[in-house]
Amino acid sequence: MEQIVTLLTKFWQSWRSLLAPLWPSTLQLPKWTTLWNRGLPAHVRITHRIIWPLFLVPLALLNQIVTPHPIWIVVLVMVAGMYGLSYYWVRSQAKNVTLRRVRIGTLLVAGDALREEFELRNESDLPVLWAEFIDHSNLPNYEPGRVVACGGHGVYRWNSQVECRHRGVYQLGPHTLSLGDPFGLFTLQLAFDQTEVVLIYPRVAHLPPLVLPAGNAGGTARRRRPLWGALPSAGVREYQMTDSLRYIHWPITAHRGALMVKELEIEPSGACWIVLDLNEAAHSGQDEINTLEYSIIVAASIAAELLSTGERRAVGLLAVSGPRSLSNSNAMERPATDGATVFADAAAVRAEQSAILLSPQTGQAQLWQILATLAPVQATNVSLAELLRSSRNALGRRRTLVVITAQGDNFTGDQDWIAELVHLQSLGLVSSVVLVTNPQAEHSQAETTPEKVVAQGAAPEQLRSLLARYDIPMQTLQAGVRLPAALTFRRKRKVIRSTPSGGAVVYEVEEEVG
Repeated sequence: MEQIVTLLTKFWQSWRSLLAPLWPSTLQLPKWTTLWNRGLPAHVRITHRIIWPLFLVPLALLNQIVTPHPIWIVVLVMVAGMYGLSYYWVRSQAKNVTLRRVRIGTLLVAGDALREEFELRNESDLPVLWAEFIDHSNLPNYEPGRVVACGGHGVYRWNSQVECRHRGVYQLGPHTLSLGDPFGLFTLQLAFDQTEVVLIYPRVAHLPPLVLPAGNAGGTARRRRPLWGALPSAGVREYQMTDSLRYIHWPITAHRGALMVKELEIEPSGACWIVLDLNEAAHSGQDEINTLEYSIIVAASIAAELLSTGERRAVGLLAVSGPRSLSNSNAMERPATDGATVFADAAAVRAEQSAILLSPQTGQAQLWQILATLAPVQATNVSLAELLRSSRNALGRRRTLVVITAQGDNFTGDQDWIAELVHLQSLGLVSSVVLVTNPQAEHSQAETTPEKVVAQGAAPEQLRSLLARYDIPMQTLQAGVRLPAALTFRRKRKVIRSTPSGGAVVYEVEEEVG
């Protein structure tokens, strides 16, 4: 029977292609499709899969008129009955089948598992024989699509889970649901525009002891007043875009005709800038041994360490992110009031460089803002020296810098950023360098002479010696070294286990995620 149907389908397709130039416009299939979808919502669409049996109806009528026989009546009834039943089947389910998806959990860190719960509800009297769920999310390695069935006035639920290996901003949905009739003559498609933005934070880890700049006074220095915050003003200066409006000195502003702000004394622990080098020429490696991803983890971890201690140290972030390519061009991006780049939608298309400037602030809110800003960053072609040079005014004075870079292997070719650090040091900015190295690059023999391998391995030591001349400390971290998670939380999840007798047991498991 299947072979006969296949042959007839091929015959119909060949016959239709031959008669396509002579095909009457009143019999075009889109007109039929419009008729089938009349009265249905915009997101519901009924399409035909097999149409050629309908043309047996006029043929059977003609034969019944010319040579009457009961067989032609049987053909007419059978074809009309099959199409009528199939259309009624999908039409009755068009408004009575719904799909709901819910994401379980809110906080996601790279390495955590994203879980979703799906519910297919059928309010019609006829059963859903098969329903294909197709998801259009852009989350890597996420494939929740499947084929399910549901009885009349029934509910079918299933769960989907994927490990979020990469930080970033992604989108869940939209999704479609395709259903069919028993004879496979029609297809019912339900399109759901429901979308949800998923922010996957970079992993925060416990770093080895790092020598970080202490500012003008250590965190244990005796305070000159019992309250937290900045000390009284010591002078005025011109307004910068990272300054708060509450520090504007209005009398002097009115006198000079330009915005002037009070220059406050530094807190005992000192404000700190984290400068992240995202220059693609400096980074190397893939997968687990990737200096770019490791540098982002180091930046997030240092911010967490400085903001979580009892010193109440103000921390800011400075970087330039490269172009971001996400799936939906309808998304928009809006600048925050403090100069940070914050996404209004996950699916954005950015073809230009994006400056990231988060002014130093204290508290856990600043930590989460830094993590959210680091989540979507990409490599750029802006060098570290150019970043430091263009940000001199924004960095201010009497602050500290923590520069995170992977310039160790390319040290012999680019030293401009060191000159910029020395210049900033003359302006009262104390610096410290965290160098992220790639162990594979040091031992790679491809297209490399023994002399070059030795030079690459000695580059970090040469860089350390040069920075030591200017009293700039440097520490080295090796990409790929597993670090214990620092940002963790506990959650409960349901686990379903099957029993030898064919049953199922559901119980809750409490676990720590980080």
